[in-house]
Parts: sequence; structure tokens; C-alpha cells
Amino acid sequence: MKSVFVCLLVLFVFSKCGERKQTILFVPVKGNEFNQTSFKLSVDSITDSAKKAHDNCMGFAFDANAMLSSKKDTFFIGSIVNRQSLKVLNTLADLGLTTDQIVSQFSLVTNPCYEERVLHVPLKSLLGENFSVQLTGGDKEMNKEINDAVLASKNANITAGSWVYLDMTNALKKILDTAKTPSCLEYKKNLLDSANIILTAVESIMNVRFTINTKKTISEPLQALLKNTPSVLSPDSKFPFKLFYINSNAFQIYMDGFFPVIGQFTKAELK
Repeated sequence: MKSVFVCLLVLFVFSKCGERKQTILFVPVKGNEFNQTSFKLSVDSITDSAKKAHDNCMGFAFDANAMLSSKKDTFFIGSIVNRQSLKVLNTLADLGLTTDQIVSQFSLVTNPCYEERVLHVPLKSLLGENFSVQLTGGDKEMNKEINDAVLASKNANITAGSWVYLDMTNALKKILDTAKTPSCLEYKKNLLDSANIILTAVESIMNVRFTINTKKTISEPLQALLKNTPSVLSPDSKFPFKLFYINSNAFQIYMDGFFPVIGQFTKAELK
């Protein structure tokens, strides 16, 4: 009778082990594992500079593998994309959560630290080749002058701050390990497809200032306009921004909003 009990106990233990559910594990991908060239800002020197700025301000290292921008091709945290085409297959909206529920899931770290440095790359590599502004109250000549100065800048000073680090790795793990709804299961299916990756963490800043030194003296009409700190709009930007006069050979672009700077794409595995 004792041997029968032992056998039953062994069978019970092994049956429980067999019932152990697998859990999702997020593993950072390397640059050569996905199509980084589709990121307009995936320049190693810029990415490394952003990483250093983050580490200095936030006090911890962020293993970012992608440079992000505020343009329309930006991927938000939770976006599942194809490794090669970077086509967005799913977003957090597919999990059926409200905006408040999504926000509450983030691991959030903020720091009002500001980092100032000189960009040793053309400013247009950050703002885009087709970047242009339309000055409020400015004429054609003034608009051309200001745009030429921006696109010609190769050593602008940048001051960026109020860093915001968002990480949803643990929250996604909990949500998807217990997923039951059709939309969540579809999201999970695409997530576990080896052809896809997901953006699980993002480092953003709340405001950016570019100080641009011009080779030519700024024309008097443009100086007068800049002294009124005009708000301007750019077709390529989601956010309005302002221009500030510094002196006859320098002005500043000030942007205030939520700007994803660097991010981490990961692949998902079942363990």
C-alpha cells in the first residue's frame, strides 16, 4: 500500500510539472538583427551621444538600440513591427485597454536634468532634409534666410532636458501571460513570431533647445522679427515651436512637447 501511495505521489508531482505554464521573456536585439537603416536617425555617433546623455542625467544605463524621432515614422512603446520592413503590425490599442489603463502600466522614471552639448553633425540630420519653417509675420526672404541657416548648421549647441524613461516590459509580460481575448491573442501571436520585434522601452525628453550660430550676420528685418520670439510651424513637425534672438549671428529654436529620443527593441520568447 505504501508503494502505491509513493507512485501516486510521484505521478502527481510530475503531472504538476507538466502543467507549468510558459511565460514570455523579452530579449534585447542587436543592431544587425533588424533593419536599422529604416531609422532616419540611426547614426551610431548620434545614438551613442544620446545614450551617454541619458546615462549622465538619469544615473543608470539604457541599452538602447534605436534612435527615434518626433516625425510621423515614430514607433510608440508597445509597437510590434516586422524586423525588415518595420511595418507596424500591432499597437497597445490592440490589447483593448483604455488610455488610463495603458498609462498606469508604464514603469516611469523622470529627472529634470538638462544636458548641454555641441552637435558635431548637420542639424538637418536630426530635423530632416526637408525641414522648413514659416515665420509668423515673415516674408519669403526672411523664411529663406532662417531655413538656410538651420539646414547649413553643422555644429549647433543642443540643450535637452526633463528626461522621461518609459518601460512596459513587466506589464506586457503580465498582460500577455494571461491573455484570453481574441485581440490580445492576436497581439501575442505576432509578438512571438520570430520575424517580428517590439519596442518595449523608450527614453524621451520634454523640451529641446538648438542654438544656431550663423556665418552671415542676420538681416535687420529678421533680427527685429526674432526679437518678438515668434511662434512658427513646420510641416514636418508635430509640435509648434518658437525662435529666440540671441545676437546678430545667433538664434535659438525652442521645442516643447514629448520627444522620443532613443528606444529598445526586443524579441519575445516563451520560457
